[in-house]
Amino acid sequence: MPVAYVMHGLFYNKKILRELKLEPPSTWDQFYQLLSQVAASQSVTPLALGTADMWESTQVVFTGLGPNFWEGEKARQGLMDGTVKFTDPGFLRAWQMMAQLKPYMHPQQNSMSNSDIQLLFASGNAAVYPSGSWDIDFLRSTSFAYKKPIDLGVFKPPVEHEGQACHISVHPDFGIGVNKNSPNQAAALKFIAWLGTADFALLLTDTLTGYFSLADHKVKINDPLGQEMMSWRSQCQDTIRLNAQKINRVWPSMEEELWYANVKVLNQDITPEQAARHIQSVHEKNVYLK
Repeated sequence: MPVAYVMHGLFYNKKILRELKLEPPSTWDQFYQLLSQVAASQSVTPLALGTADMWESTQVVFTGLGPNFWEGEKARQGLMDGTVKFTDPGFLRAWQMMAQLKPYMHPQQNSMSNSDIQLLFASGNAAVYPSGSWDIDFLRSTSFAYKKPIDLGVFKPPVEHEGQACHISVHPDFGIGVNKNSPNQAAALKFIAWLGTADFALLLTDTLTGYFSLADHKVKINDPLGQEMMSWRSQCQDTIRLNAQKINRVWPSMEEELWYANVKVLNQDITPEQAARHIQSVHEKNVYLK
């Protein structure tokens, strides 16, 4: 039973931006300018992002912030039908975006895990945190635990220029199934049936903030950040994480290869062009393309 999806975006500390007289950006030029001004203040880390766990480089930065560069679903479908390559300009510009982020990250970012980065931001020591709706409750709870309440805001991934169509990564996050060998199948199927009801959809939305129901039922979202992120779906086009469908069918998987390449781009160990060529060479091994 499909249960919930999450959405990608960038959280920001409203207090920090307010004190520096800065506004949430809508374009990448504005975003780089914001990071530069935070860096110049020498007060906090501009960008809460680490590479020790590696997955964030792909699941948050590349596939979460990249769709505006490659036109979202159009390019994802093109990769699968062979009309688009990872060496095409849109993907190259996404890697070029990533290659510019290192100066704004924490000096020890290479050894910082996702948990370290969450704490850095939630405790008020970073201005912007690229992540997704799944982190809303965690960030609030962590800031509360450290007695540093955070005035949390969120903005959607920037576009390259004003007026450009935007694309949002909407990730089908989890579902629940029944073990066919379970001795309690009847009870399990009854539970699964309940997961498809309007009552469960409402309970999920109110209890697990940032996880949006995959049910057909209309569900009211009460959390203000959840409301803000949901509003993006009426402003932008949906896509999913780039390699989630079919594109992982190589060995090692495309997911692993993207982690490897994207961390190196963020750390400025390889160029965007090198990353593009490597990932395209991996993609060409995909059996479904033959």
